[in-house]
Amino acid sequence: MSIIILDESVANKIAAGEVIERPASVAKELMENSIDAGANSITVEVADGGRRLIKVTDDGCGMGKQDAVLSLQRHATSKIRTAEDLAAISTLGFRGEALPSIAAVSIFEMVTAPTGAASGIRLYAQAGTVTELVEVGAPAGTQVSVANLFFNVPARLKFLRSDATEFAHIADVVTRYALAFPHIALRLLHNGRETFSRPAGKDLAAAVLAVYGRQVLEAMAPVELSQPDFAITGFISGPELTRSTRHAQHMLVNRRPIQSRIISRALQEAYRGALPSGRFPIAVLLLDMDPQMVDVNVHPAKAEVRFARESDVYRSVVQATRDALERRLAAPQSVPAAADTRAAAPRPSLTSGHSRQASQARPPREAPAAMPQAPLPVQPGAEPARQPSLTAVGQWRNTYIVADSPEGLVLINQHRAHERVLYEKLERASSSGQPERQHLVAPLTLHFSPAEAAALEKNLGRFERLGFEIEPFGSGTFLLRAIPALLAKLDPESLIHDLVEELLAAPPSARSDPMAALLASLACHSAVRAGDPLAREEMERLLAEFAQTSQPFSCPHGAPLLITFPRGELDRRLLR
Repeated sequence: MSIIILDESVANKIAAGEVIERPASVAKELMENSIDAGANSITVEVADGGRRLIKVTDDGCGMGKQDAVLSLQRHATSKIRTAEDLAAISTLGFRGEALPSIAAVSIFEMVTAPTGAASGIRLYAQAGTVTELVEVGAPAGTQVSVANLFFNVPARLKFLRSDATEFAHIADVVTRYALAFPHIALRLLHNGRETFSRPAGKDLAAAVLAVYGRQVLEAMAPVELSQPDFAITGFISGPELTRSTRHAQHMLVNRRPIQSRIISRALQEAYRGALPSGRFPIAVLLLDMDPQMVDVNVHPAKAEVRFARESDVYRSVVQATRDALERRLAAPQSVPAAADTRAAAPRPSLTSGHSRQASQARPPREAPAAMPQAPLPVQPGAEPARQPSLTAVGQWRNTYIVADSPEGLVLINQHRAHERVLYEKLERASSSGQPERQHLVAPLTLHFSPAEAAALEKNLGRFERLGFEIEPFGSGTFLLRAIPALLAKLDPESLIHDLVEELLAAPPSARSDPMAALLASLACHSAVRAGDPLAREEMERLLAEFAQTSQPFSCPHGAPLLITFPRGELDRRLLR
């Protein structure tokens, strides 16, 4: 096989594939250019999830004609001059790949004017080829419009998800830069409707307030640590406010949003022993350090970095986080309404009488103003017919139910068995079209980040089928009016936030059937946990309901839930 030099258009498409994965990649690169240009205000406009249009407008320094043309040449940059500059990068962009990569797979238009210029220029390109360059009247700054993304790469186009999913990724990008640069005013619009707006703020607290709302901000503790070579600032939530994924953990190195396993592990270590398994704090951590201590040139999309002294970064994040937690615990305070009360709330129960006793045995917690002070009553469903096939013998380590059956001794994972029972109940309720609801005394106001709001709005119909009543209220705010009766004893605010985060973090396999994924998540959150002691009455009730499920061998996520030890095998091993 002979070796050839690739055609330039093919090479450009390959290079674009390394940088531009989806519409959110375009939004990220264009926002970084706007920030590097010194913008005080940035507006991101999106149509059809970014497939049809992504437009980013800023009031930065703008460009003249020569620079505008050069900006579409690969490796043309104003950020670095020599190889030595790569060791101390202080800007978000630097490779000169973003604009040519975007232009290579789109219909591209740029209108730009430098500060103080009498006019600007308009540049139009298709598939990376400039076809028009004219002088126009324009305000100082730059506006880049990217239309019909991947129009000439259909193989990439078919891998894009729904408009709502792609927009959620764009909203997540805007969220991270809103936290990284509080002094820049940001607006995000989708199909002409404003979904996020934040005026320029003075500090990080203002940015957290705009993204997550006042209740979350009031539940956060400030982080401050100064070392000779770097400093750590930011906010972390107390143990009472958590999420079910790490999606609400934001790591910023020299204001660059990144992913870092080192910092993630440090956060996990700092909270060790303070959080239940599978729960994660909300965190916004800013690490300011000498650019020579961090290599930002290790990932095509600049999403990951490498630290020169990883162990020092790890220890410092652990120390800073623990110090912040200790200061928070030492200060007198009340738990805000937004707090996650999963650990303090009564566990989901299997018999209403036992749940009332458990509730009364625990210290009372502060209830949200919109909720009644007493737990919402569960509307009991039809009592299942008792099945003699499984008889409770006892509970082992508050995790497994030991049961007797005609086939032998059965060991049952109580959490997974209850998941299966609840999943099928919820599935039947949603299929009926008339799920039983528990209405709240007054609507509960919920605030979400732009990405979370987009995911929730996309799935409002599915929530409705399950028995939730959720109403959009503008700017990332929703009103919760009712929840499924089966879930009435759970903290509704924490439940909704967890479900939305899990929808955002769901793998592609789950996104293909989001209703099933949502049902499985609801069942998981509602089921008894490993470590929950069960009364004999509760075990018997669970076994009776479990015996009537359609798939009594695996939980909704596909994991096995029981093991049977045949009597003949036990006799063979122990009696003969």
